[in-house]
Amino acid sequence: MTVAPGAASSVRPSAPPGHPSRWARVLSALAVAGLGAVAVVVAVTGAFVHRWQNPAGILLAVGGAVALAVLVRACARSRAGIAVVAALWLGPVLWLAQTPPGEDRVILGDVAGLVFLFGGTTAYAIALGLGVGARSTRPLT
Repeated sequence: MTVAPGAASSVRPSAPPGHPSRWARVLSALAVAGLGAVAVVVAVTGAFVHRWQNPAGILLAVGGAVALAVLVRACARSRAGIAVVAALWLGPVLWLAQTPPGEDRVILGDVAGLVFLFGGTTAYAIALGLGVGARSTRPLT
């Protein structure tokens, strides 16, 4: 869009350069909240799937956690959003790894259980350590 010299532009920026607009912050918060619900589903599903077929189950379980960590890093605007989703993934996983009164645990302390637990936790730790990605301040045209 070009404007003739001296002519007033009818386009007003919604936010100062370098600061996200209010709409972008609301969408980011909604995305992180939705990914928090998905994190609980991925954690519970991964806890039951990680023993399914020898390499396929653990790859699906850890791959789901890694994919969710990458996605939340792209959607979150702060490390707090990443930490919330990581806690919502880690909570059910740790709860399912505890010994209930009936002595039947979902996640055991063997190789497959520890790979699932530490693989997912490491993915979220790396995403949290990297923080949020730098976003371009260039307006979309």
